[in-house]
Amino acid sequence: MAGESATNKGKRKTRKQNIQWMNRRTRCLLQWVESSLNISGRNNKPLSVPKPVFQLTVEFSIVDSTLVLNLQNMCSQVLILRSIFLYYETHQRVSLFDGVIRMVSGYEFTMEKVIHQKEDRSYHLVLLCHVLGTHYRLRETVLLHLLSPRKPRGLPMQLTKLPWFGVPEYVQEVYLNGFLTNQHYSRNASLWLERFTKYRAEQLSSLNYLDYLRMLNQIDEFDSHLQMLRYTIEKANLEETLPKEYLLTIDQFKVPPVLLDVGSHVLITYTSSGSQITRGTVIDRSSCLIIRTEIPLRKLCSLKLTFPLNRTQFDMEYMALNYMGHLDLNRIVFPAPEPIKPKKIKNAFKEEQITKFEWFQECIGKNSQQMQAIKNIINRTAYPAPYILFGPPGTGKTYTIVEAVLQIWKLRPKSRILVTATSNFACNELTKRLLKYVKDTDIFRFFSYTSERDIQGMDLKVIGVSNMHYGKYETPAREDFTQTRILVCTVIMCGRLWQLNVNRNMYDYIFIDECGSCKELSALVPIACVGADSANDKLSASIVLAGDPKQLGPVTRMPYLRNTAHDESLLERLMELPLYRKDLNNNEYNTGMVTKLLDNYRSHRALFKFSNEQFYEAELRAKGAPAITNWAVNWQYLPNPTFPMMFHSVTGFMQQDAITLSYWNVQEANKVYEYVQLLLKEEINGRIVQQDDIGIVTPYSKQVQFIKNGLSMLGLDDIEVGSAEQYQGREKSVIIISTVRSNRTTVGFLADARRLNVVLTRAQALTIIIGNPKNLMTDRMWYSFLQLLAANRAIVGKTVNLDKYVPLKHEVRKMEGNYELTTFA
Repeated sequence: MAGESATNKGKRKTRKQNIQWMNRRTRCLLQWVESSLNISGRNNKPLSVPKPVFQLTVEFSIVDSTLVLNLQNMCSQVLILRSIFLYYETHQRVSLFDGVIRMVSGYEFTMEKVIHQKEDRSYHLVLLCHVLGTHYRLRETVLLHLLSPRKPRGLPMQLTKLPWFGVPEYVQEVYLNGFLTNQHYSRNASLWLERFTKYRAEQLSSLNYLDYLRMLNQIDEFDSHLQMLRYTIEKANLEETLPKEYLLTIDQFKVPPVLLDVGSHVLITYTSSGSQITRGTVIDRSSCLIIRTEIPLRKLCSLKLTFPLNRTQFDMEYMALNYMGHLDLNRIVFPAPEPIKPKKIKNAFKEEQITKFEWFQECIGKNSQQMQAIKNIINRTAYPAPYILFGPPGTGKTYTIVEAVLQIWKLRPKSRILVTATSNFACNELTKRLLKYVKDTDIFRFFSYTSERDIQGMDLKVIGVSNMHYGKYETPAREDFTQTRILVCTVIMCGRLWQLNVNRNMYDYIFIDECGSCKELSALVPIACVGADSANDKLSASIVLAGDPKQLGPVTRMPYLRNTAHDESLLERLMELPLYRKDLNNNEYNTGMVTKLLDNYRSHRALFKFSNEQFYEAELRAKGAPAITNWAVNWQYLPNPTFPMMFHSVTGFMQQDAITLSYWNVQEANKVYEYVQLLLKEEINGRIVQQDDIGIVTPYSKQVQFIKNGLSMLGLDDIEVGSAEQYQGREKSVIIISTVRSNRTTVGFLADARRLNVVLTRAQALTIIIGNPKNLMTDRMWYSFLQLLAANRAIVGKTVNLDKYVPLKHEVRKMEGNYELTTFA
């Protein structure tokens, strides 16, 4: 291990390139943690959040083998830093620091070391210090597990430039006039509005499919462009925090920058000359914005900041529409009622039907629906129409997708498979499961450039088979696609394959997971850009759509586009076609086209009872192992010991964030902390609850951030907090839900019944809901749910009368994909 290169007491040293692994920890003094655990769930004591003692950041650069350590004293006491050791192999130890450093409050210590990497590539960094004037000794251990970068398969490919797809001026003209008839329109604008009005009345069909979807996307793009223009600051003042990093206060915006997020671009120009200085990126968004620029700024005052719209997704979708125009839409996205005969399928692909299987996952062989789905997917019974895997919560949809991919990989040795999903989390989960059975050299995970910032939380095995195996984004080589049989990437990243000139008919099967949560146009990107045979103008790949139309659908920000094809997923629309609907005679689906999974392996039957009856025709069956689903029954804090769900009534107060316009509720957050500590403090029926057993779901991003910060101050960084959208498709042993809504007359977007369906079906063994029932009961769906809880004696806290339902005169809610205005007496 090589020697020390620098120590720095005043400034925090930052490294931006090639960061392989970063581990941030905040530790608290023992007596503060113990005092916070004394909070009882049976009283309403205010939460005492402990203060952090120090913050430790460890970064490693895989290229130059440099370890950078930064330690800051975050408490009022004086800390004495004694030793820092690095352990490797079995009992080998190297001293990185051996001395005495007196660290007053706010003091920062930074050190660099060059490490001679060992074969095991796992290290333990141990830091020892004590609190001056006390008997407390602090020890912090950080595990560093380094990747083994694979050998490059070839030279990086070059991205071709996307075609230009702008929003025509006549579309902008109609938009700016509110889509109303105007005698002063140009001829093109009048003709466009006439067609658009006709299409809205007709709804989506094979005749208007391409034109109508393009129109809707143009409206969405131009609206998003105008929203971003509103964030322009003509005379901005920045404050330098680090070299090439600058703070921008929120009060300089004319309107709250709701759409700005980490990764948003910014252009910086001089207001006097109008010449561009540099470009930048938003790297943090909390109480202010932190902007990182490409070059240092010489001037920090009176700068013009503009935030351009990222048009990548729109361009990918326009390109997909261009290629869809060469395909037979009536057979692919508007399939005829008559199913295709197996004989024709056999002739189309010149392959034998497969009937015998040896399952990679033993559980598959015990589920008839899963076996039927896999058999039909492999044998392409729906081609050229998509095959739909309808997976209600906890029914093993992901297991089925993984098994189908594995069987194709094994039984169709000449076939290549593209596995996509709308989120990186889903793609990573699929990759991780496939890697249990597929050799590393036969699977490739294709990441986008923006994924680099999320590398910390990713599975190391997934990173090792990706284009970030060096800890940073790299453009793939052609061999990454040609020498592997399974490719995993997000739906939109499939458009990059076209830019990389990957053969468009390379993949024989395309799986689109989470298809119910993306708009139809997004789902067309892998189908049109990768699955089409450009030479013969036909679909070359079999399409499998997996998801649940009863859970959250596409996010449509612009109100005008709701109730249009832009607000509906391909999965949801297809399931309304006769070919995918249940047969009225036998109440069964055509298994050659769609399979609905029915066995719930995730949850205790009480936890999905409400969703089962409201959304799934009471068809779901509880098949979960008792060791997974029943262990929280008889928990001492349950009001009904046999019913592992409870609602804690809290009258909180909603506050609104100035940046995101999102809401948070301190009283509900405090109750969340109390229940977290109760769960971690003692065993439940002999089971010790760990942090990663607990998930916290709340609908508002500001409440997510607020709860995360509070848990971090408690030293509970391993508890995952997220929105309903982020938790869709995921599960935890215990789910705590904070509804946030209070001191309001409506439930806001909680009125979307599908959001309630998602949050109620994430838990395996225990669900705790925290909210204001007086507010929630103004919505009919929530009122029905509260009635179920009351009937099972599962409500604690402030009492509320549920005997009478008194909604608003007009209740607007979104259920099963459509907004409807329901008037109640």
